[in-house]
Amino acid sequence: MMRHIVSAVALAAFALPQAALACSYALRPEEVGYASGQYFAKEMLAAATYADLVLVEADGTRAMDARPTGIITLRTIARFKGNSADRFIVFGGPLTFSPDKERIFNAPLQHFTSETGQVTPFSYLEERPTLLFSRAAGDPPPTPIALTSCSPPALMAETGRFYVVLRDAEGRVLNRLTMSNGKSASPNHPAFGFVPVTLSDDDFWLWSVRMAAAAPQAAQAQGLLYLAPGSDPARVERDLRAAGATIRAAYYARGDFVEEVRPSPHEQTSPWLARAGDYLAQSQRGRIGDPHHSAAEFLRQNLSPMQNYGTGLGYEVAQAFTRSVRDVQQATGTPRLISLEVAGDPHALAGQPFVSRVAPLDRQLDRLPQVNGTDEADTFANMQRIERDIWLLNGGAGNRKGTLP
Repeated sequence: MMRHIVSAVALAAFALPQAALACSYALRPEEVGYASGQYFAKEMLAAATYADLVLVEADGTRAMDARPTGIITLRTIARFKGNSADRFIVFGGPLTFSPDKERIFNAPLQHFTSETGQVTPFSYLEERPTLLFSRAAGDPPPTPIALTSCSPPALMAETGRFYVVLRDAEGRVLNRLTMSNGKSASPNHPAFGFVPVTLSDDDFWLWSVRMAAAAPQAAQAQGLLYLAPGSDPARVERDLRAAGATIRAAYYARGDFVEEVRPSPHEQTSPWLARAGDYLAQSQRGRIGDPHHSAAEFLRQNLSPMQNYGTGLGYEVAQAFTRSVRDVQQATGTPRLISLEVAGDPHALAGQPFVSRVAPLDRQLDRLPQVNGTDEADTFANMQRIERDIWLLNGGAGNRKGTLP
């Protein structure tokens, strides 16, 4: 006989509305293992439009008594599915000064197992979009987010840590999944959309997503409206809105580095492109912590050839990270608006005079390349070069700039 229980999942310590009653379930959640992890990775990757390994460049922490921004800035270092920009944001809270961050990092993924053996995901984390831009006079307030005792914890992250991020077609962290038991499909299952990379012996999620990504994936690339050189953003937005279009995201280039600006769904209902430039100018100011130093400090613990991940994922994550460091060092100059994402079919707007073409963002899948060389000695030499790069980013040789030669 099944009995109702109160879930004791570690993440449930976050605050819920005071009037909320304890959430009860008919089954006890169990930890996800390698077998169920591979199954969930395959299902969730199929549901996602974007799947990336990212570095948290800024978790929204600000100095002194300043409130956190509620915006987490991410840099893509490996793409498993889709054409994500080199930098994008999600909405969530900071962990930099949280006393609970290690417990949150180590909280297990969980699932339910039915009497027939069917596994379904247990709620993990949830992105709750608020505001990307500061409210101006006359702006309508966003609709309050409805929470219940069964709502999962809000998404949180720490500057300088790595995460596997799955996002849906609207660029939001994946949290809705349709699953089938072989006879019928049921929607609205939670998803593991934002999972930290620990590189511990039990860290199977990155490995599972990477393996799932190696199988052929259905094409889901998001088409963008590429703008003709010299297009006026204000006129572009005015004409698109007059045509009934909603602009969901804008893409800006700094050399070869592409940054995505994606407001909350509430902000997308009003003109917002004029605010994007100021956001880009201000977004990197006032942040606390050096993401390169923190990431290097974390990776140095996982680059010993004697460790389980020493010659595998640890070096591969480090290789992708150091490549991204060199890429972002070239991202200088004034950002230039190059393309827009709109709701619906972008080809319906291809006839607008400011549209040069409709195509996905020019970013390729790499699925976290292996560290290799022409022979064993060359592979080992590459590993040593990666180790030196991480050492330099961690302050080696007096390097305090967080850059690489």
